[in-house]
Amino acid sequence: MKVLIINLPRFQGSSVTREGRCEFVCNYRVDTPATLLIIASLLRNRGHQIVFIDANAQNLDFVKIRNILITKIPDCVIFTFNSWIIEHDLKISEILKRINPACITIGFSWFAKNFPREILSRFPNLDIQIIQDPFSVIESIINCLAQRESLENIKGIAYKENNIIKVNSKFTYEKSFKELPLPSYDLIKSFKPYYLYTPLLKPYALVYAGKGCPYSCAYCPDANTKYSGRSANNILHELKILKKLAKIKYVWFYDQVFTINRKRIIELCEKLINENLKIYWFCDSRADLVDLQLLKIMKAAGCIGIAYGIESGSQKILNNMKKSITISQAINALNWTREVGIPTQLNLILGYIGENLNTLKETENFVRHTLPQIMQASFIIAMNGTEFTKIAIENNWISNNIRWQERITDLKIEKELYEPFQLDLINEIKILYKFLYLNPKWWINGFKSLIKNPQLILPIFGTILNRKRSIKFI
Repeated sequence: MKVLIINLPRFQGSSVTREGRCEFVCNYRVDTPATLLIIASLLRNRGHQIVFIDANAQNLDFVKIRNILITKIPDCVIFTFNSWIIEHDLKISEILKRINPACITIGFSWFAKNFPREILSRFPNLDIQIIQDPFSVIESIINCLAQRESLENIKGIAYKENNIIKVNSKFTYEKSFKELPLPSYDLIKSFKPYYLYTPLLKPYALVYAGKGCPYSCAYCPDANTKYSGRSANNILHELKILKKLAKIKYVWFYDQVFTINRKRIIELCEKLINENLKIYWFCDSRADLVDLQLLKIMKAAGCIGIAYGIESGSQKILNNMKKSITISQAINALNWTREVGIPTQLNLILGYIGENLNTLKETENFVRHTLPQIMQASFIIAMNGTEFTKIAIENNWISNNIRWQERITDLKIEKELYEPFQLDLINEIKILYKFLYLNPKWWINGFKSLIKNPQLILPIFGTILNRKRSIKFI
């Protein structure tokens, strides 16, 4: 079959990321669409003809896309959509149907997976919605379409048949990341549009070393998902391809928890040092999954940034969140990371169950003590499928008068009914930022980091200037 795989356009001029749990609109990064490129490889290996368009990177609007597709009419189209801007993203289905009514449209989104009936009803030009892991089911879907067979036996999807919406049962087996081919990077016309933090920080690529998170954080939609990861040799092979193809200099390892397999990370770092690829990279980790020795070799292998989801400086709140870390572990992780010369990003969530003036003060003290180079502070939202959302519904903290479109992204918590939201959390976030930016020691630490790592000037200052104001949806 002739399959169009498309990374959909920007939203109101801002770049859009549509990678699993990370659906946001911003103006400080343009990511390579790793998921779509892996799907392209899977289908190529099955002999299907692939047409790939990255409308987000090339800044193509729907009019330009339509003009391109008139000359490249596909049999079916695959895309991932951002739930926060679903009305915008699913315009693609209508455009494709006008060009070729027989074209089969296939879409998926992590946050929209629990609303297939509503979505297929609201968007009549969307034919198939994948509601589970797309890697595990996409080959079966395309093969069925190519052979004109019924979709009734394909688990993990919802679809229309004779104008009737059908939701198939879910599968229990998911493909391991070890089974997946590398992304089809050759389909990217140019890596010039991709950057991180600032257009000067490139060539850049988003890379998965693995996916899934077995931890039980109550606020997270990725909690209790099975982890599967690639080998150090396989990751290194992908980085070599990126270096040869596009002279990639910066990589973000987009795993939920990059350091979950300590042995593999050490092996990868040793190989990166020996190969001298000169690739600088960022990752996300947990406070209980790093130590001084590990951080030293990560630094030597090119790591120039680690984001830690500490979430709170109060042990009480961490326990309520089921975070499974201690404040002492968090302090050690941030201090060790700064000691070896890797800048840290501290992620905080304010307003979780039990938050009060005392716990906020504890978080203030934590920030004062650790002084991370970068901080991202927000307040709790009730995302569909999390344990926190379940508790909120049981306690009637969430309004009953809410449309399904709003339920996809986050359910609105009633301020009057949810006690932590009666605190001035917006002002508290401002206070936390002031603890950093008005602290001379924070500036001194920052300059020391820049002296040790001059290549970090752009990402650090780009983040400080742009991150807070540029994120529109998370």
